[in-house]
Amino acid sequence: MRHNLMKRTMLVLLGLWIVMAAGYASAESAADVNGTWVGSTVRGAATMTLVLKQTGNSLKGTIVGAGTDDGPLNGRVDGNTIRLRFDNGTDVTPLLNVKGDEITGLLSGTEVTLRRVK
Repeated sequence: MRHNLMKRTMLVLLGLWIVMAAGYASAESAADVNGTWVGSTVRGAATMTLVLKQTGNSLKGTIVGAGTDDGPLNGRVDGNTIRLRFDNGTDVTPLLNVKGDEITGLLSGTEVTLRRVK
């Protein structure tokens, strides 16, 4: 019970941090996230491939290796923050942070790190 409460508290704090970071990033121009991104969960349990096509602040793409979220997706880029929406009927819209050729954040409920393939 305590573990669940602690976990929820940490997720709320992480969410607040992401919202604050998104507010700061919105003052910046959108990051360029075109291309293929490959990575895994923090525990290394799953390898994911994310292919993104960016037009302005809009995104379209596909993801493989995310389990039930595999398939087409769309989203938006605001500064250095990406918000994805999966086309599989789920209402999940994870926030990911971009720093150069690295994307980090929560995807499918799991912390991930993805790197751009050149």
